[in-house]
Amino acid sequence: MIYKIKPQILVLAIVQGIAFQPNDTPVPSGYIKDIGQAYNDTRGFGWVREDSLGNSTPTPLDIQLNTRDRNQSGIDGRLNRLIHLQYPLSSSGTAVKIPAAWEYALSKGSYNVTVSVGDASNTVNSKHQINIEGTAAISGFVPTATRKFAAVTRIVNVIDGKLTIDARGGKNTKLNYIAIAPGNRPSIRTTNPNDGQTNLSPDISITADLNLPNSGIAVNTISASTIKLIDCSTNTQVNATYNTSGGGDVIVVSPINRLKNNTKYLLQITDGVQDSNGAAFLPYSISFTTGTFVNPVSNITFEQISLANVPAKSYTTVLIGPDNKLYAATLLGEILRFPINADGTLGIPQTISSLQTANGGNRTIIGMHFDPSSTNASNLILWVTNNYYWNGTIDAPEWSGKITRLSGTNLEIVKDYVVDLPRSSRDHLTNSIEFKANEPNVLYVLQGSNNSTGAPNTAWSNRLEQLLTAAVLRVDLSKIISPPLSVKTEDGGTYNPFNPGAPVTIFASGIRNGYDLVWHTNGQLYVPTNGSAAGGNTPNTPIPLPLACQNRIDKATNGAYTTPSVPGLSSLGTQRDFLFRIVKNGYYGHPNPKHCEWVLGGGNPTAGTDPVQINEYPIGTLPDRNWKGIAFDFGEHFSPNGIIEYRSNALGGQLQGKLLVTRFSLGKDIIVLTPGGANLDIVNSQTAISGFTGFNPSPLDLVENPMNGNLYVAQLSQETGMGKITLLRPLN
Repeated sequence: MIYKIKPQILVLAIVQGIAFQPNDTPVPSGYIKDIGQAYNDTRGFGWVREDSLGNSTPTPLDIQLNTRDRNQSGIDGRLNRLIHLQYPLSSSGTAVKIPAAWEYALSKGSYNVTVSVGDASNTVNSKHQINIEGTAAISGFVPTATRKFAAVTRIVNVIDGKLTIDARGGKNTKLNYIAIAPGNRPSIRTTNPNDGQTNLSPDISITADLNLPNSGIAVNTISASTIKLIDCSTNTQVNATYNTSGGGDVIVVSPINRLKNNTKYLLQITDGVQDSNGAAFLPYSISFTTGTFVNPVSNITFEQISLANVPAKSYTTVLIGPDNKLYAATLLGEILRFPINADGTLGIPQTISSLQTANGGNRTIIGMHFDPSSTNASNLILWVTNNYYWNGTIDAPEWSGKITRLSGTNLEIVKDYVVDLPRSSRDHLTNSIEFKANEPNVLYVLQGSNNSTGAPNTAWSNRLEQLLTAAVLRVDLSKIISPPLSVKTEDGGTYNPFNPGAPVTIFASGIRNGYDLVWHTNGQLYVPTNGSAAGGNTPNTPIPLPLACQNRIDKATNGAYTTPSVPGLSSLGTQRDFLFRIVKNGYYGHPNPKHCEWVLGGGNPTAGTDPVQINEYPIGTLPDRNWKGIAFDFGEHFSPNGIIEYRSNALGGQLQGKLLVTRFSLGKDIIVLTPGGANLDIVNSQTAISGFTGFNPSPLDLVENPMNGNLYVAQLSQETGMGKITLLRPLN
């Protein structure tokens, strides 16, 4: 009998799968079956009473009556079968109604553990909760008619010789299967869509969050040969693009063309995908089915114009100068200056390499803005943020960000003004810059975070947050008397942004990684921000509180910090992408111990659904006292980056005053947001506008020519490192 095989011997060599099912149903290939028998040492796995888990020897419990086979056609056998962990007390069905937990004998060590919950029938009256070794893996999953299942893989440490899984906090939780594998292998944590999901829009992209025990993903291993999206109706591979995030902690698969209506697809991620240490991913697959595409109705139309004179470069940002030319910066630190023709197309560019020359090599430019005093071609003054160029191999040095002034007819005069800005190991950088209309000597600068969610984690090289990271910085150029100014705050640096008269100060904090920002004519500062992929950690509130708690940015209004006190969290789920409306001295949810800010997002204050709730926090965890909330929720993995306020009255003024935001990962498009209401948050969003979709490579930044409403979109491919610029012309 297969039950006599020691499970810990199997799991150390290969993936061990356990399917929960009635005894008389077929066992899926590669799995052994669990039919609900009570735990015993001979078998090495089985069921115990949930309320006995705290005992030295949990009480065995037989729940064979709780297995079910739904026998639905077209459903994976693993998903067709289940076992009830919490059979409803009010139900009249034949079952064991004592809540049960599952144990599996394992040697001490680290393991990838996959769990799937759900019910293939139309019974969706569950709130599924799965805890692995006491840590929530699936939190409060409520199924729908089209999304019946949820699966997740977590890396857990077994320290007592048994893997324990329970459903505390759930309601009528139903377990389909479990798989166990060595914990030193990177793996897929979860996907969107879920396995077995139906009626999906055919214009979707697929995302996979990752478990990364060693390092970030090796970008050069994600391709059509290692990741396959299969059309099951023809058994052919779908043409798609493949990319990841700045931390290399997510996979995004975007079909080049819209998927077919009402068609089943299979996604396969092979062990050809590796992390940057060369460790192969555990193979993974899901299936999903599309619905019928609904064409959106809009009378806003732009035409996309390819620009023949734009060479393939790694474009990061675009800007129209006071000389009416288009400036485009690159990852390498070049600036290309294009004449703009009468029809909006671009002429032959001039390449300006003065920044590279001054630094003796490449410098990645993200932010670029002309000085308000620079009003014509004879008085060019351009401010740029520039960073150590990261080639994707070794970690980038930490204190390597700069703000630099370029001037002269050909921007040939290079002068660093701010140096030693912090930098992450990958591509959270000193990002975009912006002037405010009534402050001609002040730059507002986005400084990215050093890690995922406030505490060190593997994907981001275990780098700590610093005093100036994850923030909007305010740089008063008039106070920098003898540039360059070093703002190094640690590791031998002594700069303190809280000193009276400091030129560089913290305007707002808790902004994880905002790529771009815009001061709107309504007086508000808007910042689209990339949320973390799965796997992040958060800091705990130490006792006693550090000195930083006596000097928070909200001290003037709220005094010294005392509460809330929160536990640290590990291996969190995916965090959503948000648009923030930034106010001075506000906090926006990314913890930073150097700021005495500990709570991620909105905490988890009540048993209900709270704004920006972090499910992993205990109920009752209050948000930071200075938490300002969000203006708009983009969702997961959209990577909103470039942002502008559309100024032109083209198209009858339909877009005038609205925000246009590029979405780099999911979407690969431009979303239109309408500010309004008492707080000037977002009151309406619009996607699928003709001409604003289907960008390949992905759109990163954009700029408007307010004279005619033309848009120029900088695009960048993570696969090739190259990009292009596309002209969008409004069609009346």
